[in-house]
Amino acid sequence: MRRLSKKRLLALALILVAVASAFFAISGFFDREPVYQGKTVSDWSRDLNSPVPSVRSNATAALQTLGPKAVPYLVRALRKSDPILKKPFQSFAPRMPLWMRRGMLRLVKPFQPGNDRLAAATALVVLATNAPAEPLLKSLHDPERGVGYQSATALGRLGKPAVPGLITALNDSDSYVRSMACYGLGIVGRDAVEAIPGLISKFTDSAANIPKQSAYSLGRIGTEAIEPLLEATRSADERVRLHAILALGWIGPPTSRFAPRLIEMIKDERPAVRAAAVEVLGNIGPFTEESAASFRAALKDSDANVRTKALQSLGKIPQHAKSAMPELLDALNDKEPQVRGSAAFVLGQIGPSAESAVPALKALAKDESDFARSKAQEALDRIQPRKTPEPTAK
Repeated sequence: MRRLSKKRLLALALILVAVASAFFAISGFFDREPVYQGKTVSDWSRDLNSPVPSVRSNATAALQTLGPKAVPYLVRALRKSDPILKKPFQSFAPRMPLWMRRGMLRLVKPFQPGNDRLAAATALVVLATNAPAEPLLKSLHDPERGVGYQSATALGRLGKPAVPGLITALNDSDSYVRSMACYGLGIVGRDAVEAIPGLISKFTDSAANIPKQSAYSLGRIGTEAIEPLLEATRSADERVRLHAILALGWIGPPTSRFAPRLIEMIKDERPAVRAAAVEVLGNIGPFTEESAASFRAALKDSDANVRTKALQSLGKIPQHAKSAMPELLDALNDKEPQVRGSAAFVLGQIGPSAESAVPALKALAKDESDFARSKAQEALDRIQPRKTPEPTAK
């Protein structure tokens, strides 16, 4: 009985092994990566990072053909972990002999998971609306910054479904993640309206690049952001006022009907805010007598950057700049070379009607500043074009 029992146990064990083997074989069969033109999803995704444009183009077309079928495999690649030896290898690699370093790279392949994650994130950018938000949001924290950047791009292209997660990421403890959240929301654009308050709150972010990045993203959202931004221009915080103005500038012409508020901001107590207001007013148009008058007034500002921005704006409206001739002549003697050169540029834009400025421009053409000299000469050439000598008769 004992021998029979052993035989039965052995048979049972063999059956279990066979069943398990069959299960894994069948699972493997059904879980194979989709193949297109003889290459797997992973192969095509790696080709997206090729330096050869035609290879990248073919990979893009192939992944778009594979479509949603490719997504589960790309998400799996996005979750690959780095080998435990990666950090020690990075620390000691510079001190290793070349033959040892190469051997370690072949054996451990410490960078392959990172490369695979980057390829997967890039592929999900291509697949756009088929991409899932959750794994991409997690990948914003990837130690490889390129993976986070491509994940943010994919989230931006995903659009509205990604917005709630990106709003949450705006308050992440990692400044890079916050930055990528701003970037992603900027790609979403108009469909990210609910992110407006969160983006405005980033005007006071501690990371140097994020306030300006959030302002740009608000500009991409467009007209829905105008009213909240106008309210932000009344903030007691200089940083909020400054970046609200910059965001209004990036929204562009739709902001022009609020030009009176920008004209008010040219009198702000902070030079950076005044300069931004002058620049934005000069960019959005259409130009009015009121805006031209505000530029003329700004030529007397105590800050050189404000004076320069005012001159640059006047240079766009030479028909209005003629009335500022006294201020422009004074600006040719400004202590700052950037201001002197910019004043010369405006006079050149006015053209022959600025004839009275020729003596001062000739003096400026000998200025110690290369910028001022070159702009003075350009202005003289426009005000008094050199006549081409007539050919002598043979």
